Amino acid sequence: MRNQKPNIILLVLDTHRIERMSMYGYHKDTTPVLGEFSEEATVFDWGISTAPWTIPSHGSLFTGLYPTVHQTTQSFKKLPDDIPTLAELLAQNGYETVAFCNNPLVGVLDNGFRRGFNRFYNYSGTIPDIPDIGDESTLRRLQRQANALLQKATAPIERQFGRSPLLLKLATMPIFVPIWSRSFNFKGNTQRSLRDISDYIRYHTSTHRDKPLFMFINMMETHLPYYPPSSVLDKWVPYLNKDREARSFLHKFNTESYRWMAPMLEPFNEMQERVLSDVYDAEVAYQDRQLRRVFRALKRSGQLDNTMVIVTSDHGESIGEHEFMGHAFVVYNELVRVPFFIRYPEMFPAGKRVAHYVSTRRIFHTVLEVAGIEREAYGESSKDLSLSRSVGGPEKEPENELVVAEGFPPLNFINVMEMTHPDAVEQFRLRKLRRAVYKNGRKLMMVGGQPDEFFDIEKDPFETQNLIDDQLTYGSDIVKMQQELEDWVVVAEAHRDGVATAGEVDYSNNPELLERLRGLGYIE
Repeated sequence: MRNQKPNIILLVLDTHRIERMSMYGYHKDTTPVLGEFSEEATVFDWGISTAPWTIPSHGSLFTGLYPTVHQTTQSFKKLPDDIPTLAELLAQNGYETVAFCNNPLVGVLDNGFRRGFNRFYNYSGTIPDIPDIGDESTLRRLQRQANALLQKATAPIERQFGRSPLLLKLATMPIFVPIWSRSFNFKGNTQRSLRDISDYIRYHTSTHRDKPLFMFINMMETHLPYYPPSSVLDKWVPYLNKDREARSFLHKFNTESYRWMAPMLEPFNEMQERVLSDVYDAEVAYQDRQLRRVFRALKRSGQLDNTMVIVTSDHGESIGEHEFMGHAFVVYNELVRVPFFIRYPEMFPAGKRVAHYVSTRRIFHTVLEVAGIEREAYGESSKDLSLSRSVGGPEKEPENELVVAEGFPPLNFINVMEMTHPDAVEQFRLRKLRRAVYKNGRKLMMVGGQPDEFFDIEKDPFETQNLIDDQLTYGSDIVKMQQELEDWVVVAEAHRDGVATAGEVDYSNNPELLERLRGLGYIE
């Protein structure tokens, strides 16, 4: 019997580069499972994340707002109570809401991201959760209860690492990195979490078949440090066992966590870049293979055709490109262009490719539309911003919808860098806010409110040629896109101020801003 409302699964492949997927043209067959599943989906070729790192990006996935508006842009910030989350809205409308999370920045920190979930299973941190699914043995029940008690003691300590630069600096010391990255489950547990997810799908189907399900999943396998199983390494990095220098470099790099998201003070040599690139591919392939279990369970449940499955990433990863490693500071395509497809044939045709730019923040609005929830906020409705419009081509998109990525720098990490490499903070302009806007095959990047780089990304998707000084050819495009982005910022900041005051904002003491908002049609 078909549910009145469809089930919804949001699968976030944390730190996943789009061009490392065979379904997006990668020459290695790294993602056969996702590729096969995507054949029945609508694939977005240019899904753009709102941010290049976990917290602001997930804030947008859960609220449909850009980071400037939802304000959850640091590890020590909390989502404003006045902004409802996707899980809250779905729970209020009859959905069972459950999360399986491997990322400590989402599952451990007290940032409001857990709001609205009936069950939130966290696999990262010192004491992971044990799901209470169906009948369980006495031993399992006692273990789950003991873990819950231990979590109450350890969670407050773990959360301090998101607030204290001193603790963060201590954690980045190579001697401690293997302890917290492996023994304390920094990347969660890919295999165990996917097994539990499969079990939960079967449990929900057998016990709550008529209650619609919203499931959020975060996988962390492709995040540093890189420790894929030896059998996977042997297949994807076969030279590692024989190359002592390469093996030594990887081992050392896996303990140097301060380098995982830092600017490149020294570039990688050819061997180092190859090792990191190949081991990253190994992690991609291992995670893809493990996902087969979940897709199989979903098909066997008989609920697949009544389930919208959304697959995306919160951000990608730099491996030395543009003088950066990891993710956080910049808004180049290797970080903010993310894999993105939706399987729900009733609304998103199988085999369809959407070639124009779309923001992943619109997943929020798409889910609400599919769930039959009407919502309007900040002059935007769920129906207007649903990605169902994107299937009809760019001419069907909302008239004034810009696709923007915002790089709010993680201040805690910058504070650590100030203690270790203060010159790099200034050299790479790490404290400056970066923004990028996409339009008509062009991309403008601004740093600290000033135009900085401009790319023809139809011809140059890897952003190798900065055209900002080619005023003769691109000057008018640069000026126009800068103005559009600046106008967008005015409106976004006005929305932010409205959230901060939990209501309308009085702009009467700022006539210049008042006139600007009036000119943009934001107020009468």
